[in-house]
Amino acid sequence: MVFQCLLYHITLSPVPTSFCARLFTMNVIKGFITYLFQKGFGRVALFLLSLLIFLPMNAFSETDRLKSFPEQVANDDIIHIPTGEKVQFAHLQNFLDCARVIYVGEIHANKASHQVQLKVLKACYEKFGNTLTVGMEMFTRPYQPFLDQWTAGEIDEQKFLEETQWDKEWGYDYLLYKDIFDFVREKKIPLLALNAPKDMVRMVSKKGLKNLSEEERKSLPEIDTSDFFHRVYLERAVREHANHAVDLERYNDVQSLWEEHMAQTIVNYLSSWEGKDKRVLVFAGNGHIIYDFGIPARVFRRNFLPYYTIYPAEFQGNKPTSDQNLFLPDIPLEPADFVWVIPPQAMQEKRIYLGVQIQKTGDNKLIIEAITPESPAQKAGFQTGDAIISIDGKMVKSVLELVHYLQTKQFGETCTVVIERNGNTISSEATLFEIKHP
Repeated sequence: MVFQCLLYHITLSPVPTSFCARLFTMNVIKGFITYLFQKGFGRVALFLLSLLIFLPMNAFSETDRLKSFPEQVANDDIIHIPTGEKVQFAHLQNFLDCARVIYVGEIHANKASHQVQLKVLKACYEKFGNTLTVGMEMFTRPYQPFLDQWTAGEIDEQKFLEETQWDKEWGYDYLLYKDIFDFVREKKIPLLALNAPKDMVRMVSKKGLKNLSEEERKSLPEIDTSDFFHRVYLERAVREHANHAVDLERYNDVQSLWEEHMAQTIVNYLSSWEGKDKRVLVFAGNGHIIYDFGIPARVFRRNFLPYYTIYPAEFQGNKPTSDQNLFLPDIPLEPADFVWVIPPQAMQEKRIYLGVQIQKTGDNKLIIEAITPESPAQKAGFQTGDAIISIDGKMVKSVLELVHYLQTKQFGETCTVVIERNGNTISSEATLFEIKHP
């Protein structure tokens, strides 16, 4: 009976092919072989040993696992991963009825992934109304009061960005997220800051979890760093994308801290008087939701509430790009409940810039600090020290306003920029074109 169960497992289960995963499998089989030898089943043990030699050759590769994926895909196709079937957005929405937590990933700098988030947000609001809350990785817990003020309409966009220190704390182009924040504000949907405070992250990054004092540990959520496949995933990330000198243990500690803190924040909210009847729509980087072992599994471990994951994945032709980490051969798990096909960032429309670096002064002037060579600004004769007053007759009071207005223009069009130079007002025509970066 032991032999039959083991043989069934070997022949039917997809087996990880990384060294660590193989070692784990070998140790399991070694235990069975030892048991069989003790029982006098030498021939059976020898047979199992021969299977062990050929076992890695039968593991499912990424190509094998993609065979259950549709052969032809297009942008905005939605794939139900457990079945490999394409589904319409309306079908996906039917799944969400029973979910208390819905995770939508993102590729931070890819505009198409944020459009996916916006579409899901609008659908969830239409379906769930004022029982919906949006949780965001982009904000750490100390900034929650400013998220509340934004939703309530008590602060404007510039104040919101200043108080949350968006550029310093998150750093990605706010315009990628602007439509999401505008919709949240318009519908007064509560926003939840999910991420761990920076000083907490620095402490763990510097010392590691094992070296923290008892007092320091009290400030942390319960942290589980033992997930085998999560570690395999991080090991791969260190090997392929990061400095090889990175301490894997410390990297695992910090990544686990982020995810456990976001998970605990979600759980605390759902169990509070404010969130007990709510659903939470979570926006976080793809790496925090893929294979479920990031935030989703850590939330589920705490409250066992139903959830779904939606993973926006860049596809080149009919296959995911190499850095999407879908169907990794050494992680025999489903990457998400749904994969949403989006174009690579390089294939999307290019942004329009004047080619200036601007500093806002205390008296609300936008001063040009640097000018990109061979840019529209240089061609128009702008100089460092100039103060930008207006563009096409529209007064601009912030860098965001200027950048946002430029995105309404097309390459080849001109705009009239009024600047102040040495006390004089100068009107200049700037022709907009794509800036060639070296």
